[in-house]
Amino acid sequence: MRGRSARVRPRRLHAGLLRRPRGDELLGGGLPAHPSRIVSDAEQVFLRLAYDGTDFHGSVRQVDPQGRHRVRTVESELSAALEGVLGRPVPIRFASRTDAGVHARGQLASIPAPPEIPVDGLRRAVDDRLPPDVTVREAFSVPAGFDVRRDNRGKIYRYTLVQPGRRDPFVDRFAWRTKWRLDPAAMSAAARAFEGRHDFAGLRAADCQAGTTERTIRRIEVDVRRAGEDAFVDVTVEGDAFLKNMVRILVGTLVEVGRGRFDATRARRALDTKDRRDAGPTAPSRGLVLVEVLWPPEHRRQAT
Repeated sequence: MRGRSARVRPRRLHAGLLRRPRGDELLGGGLPAHPSRIVSDAEQVFLRLAYDGTDFHGSVRQVDPQGRHRVRTVESELSAALEGVLGRPVPIRFASRTDAGVHARGQLASIPAPPEIPVDGLRRAVDDRLPPDVTVREAFSVPAGFDVRRDNRGKIYRYTLVQPGRRDPFVDRFAWRTKWRLDPAAMSAAARAFEGRHDFAGLRAADCQAGTTERTIRRIEVDVRRAGEDAFVDVTVEGDAFLKNMVRILVGTLVEVGRGRFDATRARRALDTKDRRDAGPTAPSRGLVLVEVLWPPEHRRQAT
């Protein structure tokens, strides 16, 4: 089944990486309006996280062979904050595993619901213990039996490119400033090949351990905007799930089309051959943000 056609359209500069999304950006119009209810230990709490991934070695905790945690991750910081609040270690499960340097404003993490503290009280207490580059934006309870990774309805990623120009540390921390003038219309035309359900074996990292490489991309949008002296090209990708480095390789392929090095048929060729060499380079991690993990409203606990 084909997704909506990719398109080029102007868009205003967003207010910042960590801004609160509009209601229409969240599945079901937003999160539940009863966050202060005390939940039972048969339930779980979902935490919606935003973070600047620059100084993190990814979202998930990494352990060396001796069992020591030697690198800073989002999970290690969240785990320390939760233990500081509750006085005990708390298991954490993430909806999406983001790589080192990748940002998020809508990551979801689940924990067992602590019966002794209201949901919003937990959010505020944990947030107070987190460093400045990560925050708990929202918290809500979910019935037991649902899995944050398997039962979500997909994810939205956005990659930000900047056309050549003078470097700006306030921009370049969250974007890839390319060396080439890009053609967004050509990129949009090529992106149509990636929409729908395909085998993306040729657009994944060499060490990707996924059991199956078939994924569905519902839509790809190529947006253009200006802010001051800079011209931006934003590539938004929504899908059911993604392979390791898949979005960054997809964007790298579109950049090669946009700069004129690949023609518009190259995207289809990368899918057909399943050969990593037929796709473009892996785009730098700093331009990628996990915009949202879509969670179905009917899988949220209702107030009683």
